[in-house]
Amino acid sequence: MLRPASRSNLTALALAGLLVSGCAGAYRFDDSSPAVSLRPTAVMSLRWQRRLVQRRFLDYRPQEWAAATLDARGTLYVGSSARRFLAIEASGRVRWSFPTGGGISSRPLYVSSRDTVYFGANDGKLYALDARTGQLRWSYTTQGTILHPPAEAAGLLLFTTNEDRVYAIDAATGKWRWQYEREAPEGFTIDGHAGVTVHGGMAYTGFSDGVVAALRVTSGEVVWTRSLGGDNPEKRFLDVDATPVIAGRQLVTATYSGGVFALSPENGSVRWHFPVEGASSVAARGGRLFLAAPRVGLVALDLSGRQLWRQALAKGVPSAPVVAGPYVFLTGTEMGLCVASARSGRLLQVFDPGYGISAPPTVGQGVVAVLSNEGGFYALGMQ
Repeated sequence: MLRPASRSNLTALALAGLLVSGCAGAYRFDDSSPAVSLRPTAVMSLRWQRRLVQRRFLDYRPQEWAAATLDARGTLYVGSSARRFLAIEASGRVRWSFPTGGGISSRPLYVSSRDTVYFGANDGKLYALDARTGQLRWSYTTQGTILHPPAEAAGLLLFTTNEDRVYAIDAATGKWRWQYEREAPEGFTIDGHAGVTVHGGMAYTGFSDGVVAALRVTSGEVVWTRSLGGDNPEKRFLDVDATPVIAGRQLVTATYSGGVFALSPENGSVRWHFPVEGASSVAARGGRLFLAAPRVGLVALDLSGRQLWRQALAKGVPSAPVVAGPYVFLTGTEMGLCVASARSGRLLQVFDPGYGISAPPTVGQGVVAVLSNEGGFYALGMQ
């Protein structure tokens, strides 16, 4: 087992591909002396890194939640708690930087037909920027925070906030078109909220009262709602914070206390239920579903809800799994970035720059990009 290295040896260690225990192991990095580590099963190798947030000496367990997105040019768009949104070229050079009124905790949406990047911030605004220049095209102000990217359909952008509200605005002008909201339940709810998924002219999302709703994209008309809290006698932590995904002919989402549910996209009827506590996201790929939760780790299900495999994870809260090719990429508040086999769940490689990684990774065009809790943004090449 290796001891953590000094900051000055950060890049050298990453390139060396040093061996540490995996995400499931007991190894912990000392917060006072972070290191970067890559296991010998070389799925990734470090290309470059850039500091996005300058940490203060007394910062205790800092967290960064913003994920990046890629355009066809290989440009990465990403924000951070430093209240700046950046366009970073494939070489690591910053093309432009845009200041915001609050920290950024979401993933942007890039729309090639408009060459525009859209993103939400903790100041309650949704921003639309020219992707080449970073010039502001418009912004739309809400009263909440925006933790997920908008979805585009029929010339509209649909997005949610932690107000338990769905907004639809004109993608070209930022003008309001419609909104839908639900009253938050009394008592405590889990921090966070679900994003919007669009499919077949419908917008699907979940709410903190345990309800999933299907709305018409063009009008906001409610087609159906379904409560997923029926098996919870205490009616606590019903939050549907998992953005619904379409898997086969099913709509799949999760509640914090109840687990994973597969619904009919047409009427919301429940087709099957997989009980697990703490699942806040579901990913679908290749006829399989992938989810992660603090107590159970990383889990793969088939489309009938049968468990295929489970991989234990280190202590901490895992992010949304990202599936690319034969791999599942996953980060965690205390475990860094892990790569596992999508077929078997076997852990293949670990990358931990210290302080853990709360933000989900971005994978595409042979690149894995991730923002660490320490404020470093890393681009790794994928083999």
